[in-house]
Amino acid sequence: MRSKTLAKLLLVLAGLIILTVPVARAAETLVLTCTKCTELIVNGKGLPKSQEVRVGVVDVKTGQETTSQFNLTTDASGAFSKKIPMDLGKHPTLESTVWRKDNGNVLVVAAHSRFTAPCKPEDTLAFTGSHTPLLLGMGLVLLLTGGLLLRGSRRAYTPVH
Repeated sequence: MRSKTLAKLLLVLAGLIILTVPVARAAETLVLTCTKCTELIVNGKGLPKSQEVRVGVVDVKTGQETTSQFNLTTDASGAFSKKIPMDLGKHPTLESTVWRKDNGNVLVVAAHSRFTAPCKPEDTLAFTGSHTPLLLGMGLVLLLTGGLLLRGSRRAYTPVH
């Protein structure tokens, strides 16, 4: 009788734990491409909808900004596309960052290298972001739940002689 009560309690506890796990959302994506070596195309998806964001492009080799940072507003689906005139022969490796305009938090970072994507639109280098904290939290919750279930399923062992 005691094990049934404990099993029900653990089931309710597992349900409560699942309710407290944050809902996963689509990953932010920032893709840098070039159709010609004089123009950089910055595409973002999965960002806050209809929000103003700040975008910066930096030359990785020198650490200098290639253009001044600019603000733009995402569409209703959280996407944007911006063409920037730039000599990609002079700036072969670039890094772009998107920040929230209201609080300055980094949303997504992407890199582009002329050597891995030699100015062709099908060669893009995308960074979809990292979900390490979410995965770590879910892993810890699952370990804790497994430990509780294992502990609850063990009965008092009384050897028979």
